[in-house]
Order: sequence, then structure tokens, then C-alpha cells
Amino acid sequence: MKKIYFLGPKGTYSEQCANKANEILGQEHELVAISTIPKIIEILNSDSSSCAVLPVENSIEGIVRPTIDNLFLTDVKIQAEIDIKIEHCLISKGKKEDIKNILSHPQALAQCSKYITLNFNENINLTETSSTALSGEMLKEKDETFAAIVSKALAHKLGYNIIDENIGDIKDNITRFVLASKTEMILGQKERTSIVFNTKNESGALLKILEIFKKHNLNLLYLESRPSKKVFGEYNFFADVDSGLSSDNEALREIKQECNFYKYLGSYSRFLN
Repeated sequence: MKKIYFLGPKGTYSEQCANKANEILGQEHELVAISTIPKIIEILNSDSSSCAVLPVENSIEGIVRPTIDNLFLTDVKIQAEIDIKIEHCLISKGKKEDIKNILSHPQALAQCSKYITLNFNENINLTETSSTALSGEMLKEKDETFAAIVSKALAHKLGYNIIDENIGDIKDNITRFVLASKTEMILGQKERTSIVFNTKNESGALLKILEIFKKHNLNLLYLESRPSKKVFGEYNFFADVDSGLSSDNEALREIKQECNFYKYLGSYSRFLN
């Protein structure tokens, strides 16, 4: 059976995305939890029959660096974008007034900071965990003074008291995932294109790239710089274009000519869960 790799453990938003990917692909895959994003990409690069869902960006907290920094180092391409709505819940064995400790992933704690401030005093103890799913599992060994912030799906699955639902400070909270694989997939109309490039070390180099986008009337949705990790002060630029473009598109060919390094990451469809 083909596999869909996701960032574990089970019960995370990544698993929720993997289930959505299964629906999109229209065939049953084995869902496999992997402990780190670099490990997922490494496995995926050697398993051309399978795919993976990788978090790229959260609408509140920004980019997911391990994905951005590692995806372009392989032959893996983006096959689809899947946007997952993030709905946090507070769960506990006890009641709200008993809670003195809250466990969760640092992003979840940050995304619920106003809720925590308004509902608990300044002595509340916040403990960071590696995932929201792990924080829910940790409640098994804790008493009624502990609570965890987890996904809505996991909150209902674990069976503890659901203290409050949808507790995020910003209700329109979405994490953008990409479905990645070495094998090309046709999953619908291609709506976006992603590339990564490194400009020449000269004045106005990035401006030349931006002018190419303008010349071809291409809407640049996203531009993020990350250290190349090869030369101090050298940066790679990740860009999303609001169009489905083939790898031999004229504008992309022109951009490639202006770069020291260039890679086409894929053209793909978008799905909202």
C-alpha cells in the first residue's frame, strides 16, 4: 500500500491534513507518522511511490522553517496545497476552576494567549510540548490541575472534559500544508506555482526578478527570504505565483537566467478542509 507521511504523533493537525489528502487522492493510503519534517523529506526523496503532507505557513505565526529550508534540497515537487482551519480546544480531567497548568505546542499557546490571560490568573503555569497531540496524551499521567490545548478533533476523541472550544485569539486561523511527492499528480486545475531562487550578487538583482513578474502580469502572492546556509549574507528566495505555470514558462525561464540558483517546486491545485 502507498503511504502518506505526516508530522506525528497521531492526533495532530498534520494527521488531519493527511486524512484530507487521502480523500483528494481518491484511493486508500497508509498514514505514517514521522517525528521530524527533515526526516519526512528524506524518506520521501527515496520513496517515489508515496507522498507527504508538510506544513508551510500559519496565517498567524508565519512560515514553518524546517519545510522551507529542506523541501528544495530534493527532487520532491509540490502536488497540491491543502489549507486546514485551526480550531483549538482546552481539555482537562477536572473543571475550569481547578486548572493551574496548561500544556501545548508553543504555537498553540501563542495563538491562545489572550484567552489564557482573560480566563486564568498570572500564576498559570504554561508548559511547551512538541505537539498539541502529545499534550493531550500527557494528560493521562496528570491530575485535575492540568489542562491541554489540542485540536477539536482530538478533544472529542480523547474523552476528557472539553472546557472551552475554538479558543484561538484569531478565529480565521489557517495552516497551509503542501502535498509533496516525486511522482507527478494531476489533481485538478493548477492554480499556483512555487519556485526558489538565489539572485546574483549585484545591485538591483532582486528588482530585476520582480520586474519580470510585472512584465508578464504575474501576481506574486508570497516572497520569503531564508539564509542559504552556504555563504554568510547569501539568501534564497521562496516565491508563490497566483497562476499555474509549467516549468518551461517564458517568465520562469527569464527569471532562471538572472539567478545563481533556481528551482521549480511545482504547479498545483488548492484545497480547503
